[in-house]
Amino acid sequence: MSRLLNVVKRVVFTSTIIGGGACSLILYNVGTSSWSDSHTWSSATRHYLTNKFMVVLGFISFRDLVKNSRNVRETQENLLMDNLVKNTATLYGKEFGFEKMNSVAEFRKQHPLTRYSHYQPYVEKIQNGDLLALTADIPLQLAVTSGTSGKSSLLPTTNFIFTRFFLSGIALLFQRLQETHPEWVTLQKSMKLFYTPRWKYTETGLRIGPNSSNPDSAQRIYHLYSTPPPAYRILTEPEALYIHLLFGLLDQNLGNIEANFASTVYTGFRTLESRWEELVQDIQTGTINSNLNIPSDIREQLEAVMKPNPERAEELRKEFTAGFENIAKRIWPNLNLIMCTTTGTMKMYTSSLKSKYCRDTQTYSPIYGASEGLLGVNLYPDSTQSLYCLIPSAQFFEFIRQEDSDTDNPDTLLLHQLEKGQAYEVVVTNGSGLYRYRMGDVVQVESFFNELPMVRFLHRQGQMLNVHGEKISEEVFFTTLKKCEKTWNIRLRDYTTAESVLSESSALPHYLLFIEPESECCDLNLDLPDTTLRSDHPVYESFRAKGSIDKIQVIQVKRGSFQALQEMMLATSMASSNQFKVPRVLRKEEHVKYLLENSI
Repeated sequence: MSRLLNVVKRVVFTSTIIGGGACSLILYNVGTSSWSDSHTWSSATRHYLTNKFMVVLGFISFRDLVKNSRNVRETQENLLMDNLVKNTATLYGKEFGFEKMNSVAEFRKQHPLTRYSHYQPYVEKIQNGDLLALTADIPLQLAVTSGTSGKSSLLPTTNFIFTRFFLSGIALLFQRLQETHPEWVTLQKSMKLFYTPRWKYTETGLRIGPNSSNPDSAQRIYHLYSTPPPAYRILTEPEALYIHLLFGLLDQNLGNIEANFASTVYTGFRTLESRWEELVQDIQTGTINSNLNIPSDIREQLEAVMKPNPERAEELRKEFTAGFENIAKRIWPNLNLIMCTTTGTMKMYTSSLKSKYCRDTQTYSPIYGASEGLLGVNLYPDSTQSLYCLIPSAQFFEFIRQEDSDTDNPDTLLLHQLEKGQAYEVVVTNGSGLYRYRMGDVVQVESFFNELPMVRFLHRQGQMLNVHGEKISEEVFFTTLKKCEKTWNIRLRDYTTAESVLSESSALPHYLLFIEPESECCDLNLDLPDTTLRSDHPVYESFRAKGSIDKIQVIQVKRGSFQALQEMMLATSMASSNQFKVPRVLRKEEHVKYLLENSI
């Protein structure tokens, strides 16, 4: 017995020494790290442990990615077959004969390519309570798509989508940041610009809302953000943004700025420029602007964590008074990076951020994702071009050559069959009940990570101008517009286009180009977009020369028109502001009419 007691004592003593040593090491590392101003020892320690946990998970995810990247064909086949076997007994699986599909070839031969209309009857069954109509796993919610290229859709989302997004997306990002810039993985908080959605529910209680990052999906990591948790219960976006900015400004040692899209960050800085005096006054007094429509209980909780800070207020007042060029680094000297989507329709906002507010701040477009789930990850934060490594464990991928996209049942290529320099329409089969689904994205292969394609996002199919068969993509038109912007010597706040069929214009088909400059301009050469596009696009030039297409009609709109258009679109959509992207081609007559009515 005495021998057993001695063993127990030694084990307890050894465990105590090891545990104490580990705690001492953690406290030492926390104490010698760069903190955010609002951190306490408790919250800083949680932040440190969260970072370490995520880096470890990310290391495992990156190891798996490297392994899968060397055998893409087998990885994809295993993913597909596991999915088919799992869902064989579902209503959908029975109707489409999953039990007879024993290979990738049989699946592609027997199952048609699909679009959203194919799934609407099954989504209706889910809404009516048949939760297993499409998948063997009960959906966690019905995801609302952004509706950028058309009407919003409802897509079932199972736990597989969220888990894969977390492990192969978010965790992998921590590993990439630790690997490339360990000085960025600090105890500095992020100012995360996102908003709580107004959730809807089916009659059976299934939640309807966006899959995109939002406060409800991030409750366990609130300690990583500068905004106090009570603020996430503010459901009006102007007030919520004001509070994000207020507590971000209070933190002189802010580390990152995060948002789903560059447009959200840009709106944040525009709001900061217009409302800085109110924000500075709040910081000086330790109170929150009384004109803000914030519920009294939330206001009390937020003011409870504020204290008057006249010194910080004076620092900010001095910098803001000096102007807003490169303001990010001037008010947050230790800011590491801005993380948000910068590709596709976000290029213009990214350009505006870099040219004015955030000139010396690194931007990083980390993830290529959609309501359908995770698609790719940007493995190289320092790269000047945002390329996404497609994740073979997240989706079963097929691809349609861009030149075949207009056909109803084109041949497809698999992930291991893609070629560098070629553009493809993306087709996915996922773990939430979508099979051979044409999601509408077009990407171009730029390089490879072992066998995995590294792609550049080009555009959404619905965002293409095509009044006479010329097919002007969003990317082509944006490139033309950037040249015009430079020649005009202005900075555009926003833009969109439409086809003349949606307006009472001349009989000949043509494009309408709506622009909102940062400041009103009256002497622009309005023929420039047309002449530049004619130079850039041979097919457009041939139709213009033959008189088949009339010249571009340029309409300058009043300041604030695009913000009002966003509010108008969101009011008639199920999408949330977290996922909103200004369509670069308008498809509804009422939206075109609104901008025409607000022309200068």
